[in-house]
Formats: sequence, C-alpha cells, structure tokens
Amino acid sequence: MNNAKPLPSSARRLLLSSFVLMLGRSTATPFLAIYLTRRMGLDQQQVGVILCAAMVLATLFGLYAGYLADRFNKRRLMALAVAAIALLSLAVTWFSSAAAVVLVLACTDAAMALRSIALKALLAELLPVEQRSRAFSVNYTLINLGFAVGPMLGSLMLGFGEAWPFYVSAVFVMLSSRAAPRRQPSAAARPEKEAAAGSAQPSFKTTLLLLKTDRQLLLFTVGSLLSAFVYGRFVIYLSQYLMVSQGQAQASALIPYLITTNGVGVVALQYPIGKFIRADNMLRWIGIGSLMFVIGLLGFMVAATLPVWIFSMLLFTLGEVIVIPAEYLFIDSIAPASQKGSYYGVQNLATLGDAFSPLVCGVLLMHAAPSAMFAALIAAAAGGAAMYYAGGRRSRPVLCEV
Repeated sequence: MNNAKPLPSSARRLLLSSFVLMLGRSTATPFLAIYLTRRMGLDQQQVGVILCAAMVLATLFGLYAGYLADRFNKRRLMALAVAAIALLSLAVTWFSSAAAVVLVLACTDAAMALRSIALKALLAELLPVEQRSRAFSVNYTLINLGFAVGPMLGSLMLGFGEAWPFYVSAVFVMLSSRAAPRRQPSAAARPEKEAAAGSAQPSFKTTLLLLKTDRQLLLFTVGSLLSAFVYGRFVIYLSQYLMVSQGQAQASALIPYLITTNGVGVVALQYPIGKFIRADNMLRWIGIGSLMFVIGLLGFMVAATLPVWIFSMLLFTLGEVIVIPAEYLFIDSIAPASQKGSYYGVQNLATLGDAFSPLVCGVLLMHAAPSAMFAALIAAAAGGAAMYYAGGRRSRPVLCEV
C-alpha cells in the first residue's frame, strides 16, 4: 500500500470544506444547551428532550439520505445541505417556542447527516481503496481541528450577545461551499465505479430490506450507537453536568477548554495511534479505545480542578481516536460499491446514541446523583465494545491501515 501518494486536489478540497464547516458549527453548538436555558428558561431535562427529539428525526432521515447519495449527484446534495445548515443556524435565533426549535434543530441535523453521508460516499468513489483510510483519517482530524478552534471563537462572540455564535456559525458554514470542488470530479476508483454503474439501483424499500439481512452491518451499527451515546455529544452532557453541579458561569468558562483539548488531542494523536490499527488487531484496539472512554468518564466524575478535567479529556479523546476511524473503515470494507451511501446511511443510525445521550443524562441529573449519569455512560461504552466484537468476529474485513 502506498500512502505516500498525495490525495487528488478534489479530495483535498472536500476535506478542507469539512474543516471550514465544522469550524462554523463548533462556534455555536457547544453553547446550544446554555442558549436554550437562557433564552427559553428550560431546565436540563427539557433541553435534553428537545435535543433528543431533533436528533431522532434527523437520524431517521439519514437512512433516506444514504439512498439519495447513491442515486443523485453527491456534490449537489452536499451544496444543498450546506445552504440549509447556514439558514437553519440563523433560524435557531428566530423562535422561542419549543416545537419550532425542535423542528429547526431536526432539519439542521438532517442536513448535516446528508452532507456527512454524501461526503463519505464521494470519497469512496473518488479514491482507490489504498487511499481511503488516509482520507477518512484526515477528514476526522480536520473536523476535530475545527472543533478545537470554533468554541473559543464562539466564546468571544458570546460576549456580544447570546445569538452571535449562531450568526458567525452561518457565515463559516456558507464559506465551506467555496472550499468544496465545483464539479463532480472523475473517480479514481474507476473499476468500482464502473461495476456500480452496471447495477440497477433498487427502490428505497428494497434497499432497506437488503441492508436488514447484513448482520455484520447491524451488529457494528449497534456498537456504534452505544459508543456514540458516550462520545457523540459529550459537550452537551458535560455542559448539563457542570450547570447542575457548578452553575452556568463555570460551565461557560470550562467547556471551551475541554473542547479545545479534545480537538488538539485528536490532531496530535490521530496519526501516531492510527497507523497501528490493522484488520488483524482492530478489535483489540477498539477494546483499548473503549477502556479509555471508561477511564476518562471516571476522571470527569471525580474532577475538581482544571488539570484533572483536561487530563481526563485527553484519555477520553484517545478513545475517539481509536474507535471512530475504525468504524468508517469497517463499513467501507463490507459495503458494495453501488451501496456505499446506503451502508453509511444505516451506520448513521448510530447518531441515535447522540440523540438519547442529552435526554438520558438530563433525566439522570434531574432525578439521581451525578454519578448515575457517569455509570450509564460507562455501561454504554462497555456494551459498545461487546457489539463491535460480535460484529467483527463474524467477518474477515480487509481494512486499510489508518
């Protein structure tokens, strides 16, 4: 495998657009729970319900988004999704009713799902197999680099007003369209593309029925869902925890440091760790990653000083660095060339973990000790590792080295 060969310019522009988009999204997203609490006077359980409802609606749409990515021009789908995300970022600040906010957030998350699925499918179409692992790794790194910078910018914008992070977010989201390639590039993975083109596209219903029979995909998706419950919206549940235990002011001050630590940690650790993950040791590494989630969560539970919070976040980040790229590579390895989008659409069901995390954590924080929230998160991390092992043991995927 030759990872030294540079990625084509079309792929590099796609990856750059991910960075700019996530820079914009992370300017506002970390402050969403705080914004809803201040603007609408909601408690943490109500905030969790709103975020959960929005994510569930968007996740169900993700199944259809994967089907769309296999049927239509992926670049145009991405451009449409980006325009919708920018508009909806502004729309959050226009409404004060819970129903309207749920609808806006659901549409935002649906547009994000469409873009993410189309991006993964397009990278798989553009690149030969030996370069995909590198592209997925770079994409993940750039996303987190955006998240490392965005919260600090959002914190500065918060000083001008509670809606300002959302205004700035919309600007950067639209700029991401300028970074993306203007035309649907020719695919580097030509044999796969031609094989896919020769197959008639089944209906959406038929596609779902076919995907339902792939037990590897289903088991791995359950594992991804449980892990996403832990890492997907850690910003939200840590914000909820800090607001309950230490107040809004401390939450606003501490969260940017934690997000920046997470982003910088991913950028620093991705290549040194990822290059050791291979097909023959993937499950062992996923076990290590799940263990890092558990240790990081235990650190959050007892943290009383900023250094302890940051160290715990570094361990938690190590879990992300191991688990997330391995998920993408596994799904790419088992998906037929003509159904990359549909397979990623099914795996996108893992964002149900993101959806229920704020809700479950909000309920536990309202009705139990904070330790109960962390116990639930630790159980999810362990359950996710078990499902990954069950899915991986059934297969012999040929994964590229990260």
